[in-house]
Formats: sequence, C-alpha cells, structure tokens
Amino acid sequence: MKIRSPNDFWCGLLLVAIGVAFVVVAQRYRFGTPARMGPGFFPSILGGILAALGLSLSIPALVRSGEPPARVHLRPLLTILTAIIVFALLLQPLGFVLAAIILILISAFADPELRPAESVGLALLLTAFSVGIFVLLLGLPLNLWPDL
Repeated sequence: MKIRSPNDFWCGLLLVAIGVAFVVVAQRYRFGTPARMGPGFFPSILGGILAALGLSLSIPALVRSGEPPARVHLRPLLTILTAIIVFALLLQPLGFVLAAIILILISAFADPELRPAESVGLALLLTAFSVGIFVLLLGLPLNLWPDL
C-alpha cells in the first residue's frame, strides 16, 4: 500500500495518537454519565473526537495524491527553542519587559531576511502589546521590571 499524501497521512496519524493518549490517560478518572459528567468524561470524548478527525485525515491520504513532506529547517527550530529557554531563565531576574524583548530579538535570528531595525521595532511593539493584554486587560500580577 502506497501513501499518496504523506503530509496528510502523518498529520492524521499524529492526531490519532494524541487522541488515543487522551482516552488512555482519562481512564484513570471516573467517566460518569452525560447528565452527571465525571472528570474523565470530557478528555475521553475529546480524545475520541480527535482520533476520529485524525482517521478522517489519514485514510483518504492513502488514495488521494498530495505534496511530499517539506524539508525540516533546523536553524529556525533551534533558534526559537533557544529563545524560549532564555526567556524562561531571564523572566525572574530581569522581569517580563526585558525578558520579552530579549526573546523576540533572539527569535528574529530564525529569519535571515529580517533586518535589525525591524527586529527592534517588532520587539518593542510586541512587548507593549503583551503588557497591555496580560497586565492591563487581564490584570495578571507580572513582575514587569527587575527587582532592585
């Protein structure tokens, strides 16, 4: 049997695996009934739906043609992962504003076409937007600046 659309097939298979994992983990909890749902009800139903969606994507991929999988680019992947780790390490000592700016500036190295001026502007704009959303609108008690 030949897989004609590898992207759809493997994405669907991943959804099936995640859905089955949700159902398996949810078996530790009481299921309940639709009228009196237990803590395992929602994850089980959601996992089943996710697995069904994965099958609806994977099975047609065996007969329908599609694109081959794209090449994996390591530079963006490693750059973004590094930026997230640096953000997590700097959040406590430097505060949210400086850690977010550093996160965005490091992440900008993932795109070699992005100019430094664009990176700085993007960092300032996204940090201001994040502070506005998380602190002003949602009222989260974030440490914005370093503790002196």
